[in-house]
Amino acid sequence: MRYLTLVTVILGALLLGQVAIASQEGVLAFGEFQFSSPGIGESGPVVVSGAQSGSQITALAVQAFGKTIRLSKFELSKLKVGFINGIQVSYEAGYKDLGGRTVYLVLSKGFTSGTKNSQHISINEHGKVEIASPNEK
Repeated sequence: MRYLTLVTVILGALLLGQVAIASQEGVLAFGEFQFSSPGIGESGPVVVSGAQSGSQITALAVQAFGKTIRLSKFELSKLKVGFINGIQVSYEAGYKDLGGRTVYLVLSKGFTSGTKNSQHISINEHGKVEIASPNEK
């Protein structure tokens, strides 16, 4: 009887293990991307575009405030979120003394269970780009 119970437990574990492997969720990373917003308040229209090769962002541009800001190679090298499959965009009117109007981007890698990695970028109306350290969960 103990032998039969042991065999049943082992077979059950093997079968459940195969089901878990077969249903694993994978990242569908962006290759090239572009999206636009009509904007809010005084933001004006905002267009975000870029490209990714492997786990590295190879191009990122934001059209806002009547100009196009393209991240430099050095700025792109600071983007370490890897395999992005999500982007959030928001806007702040800001105070002129503190940089004025600002567009914020959050690049992320996530699954249905939640966000795994993310990185914040801010671009103000004067073209100043700030890139925060990546957040990993």
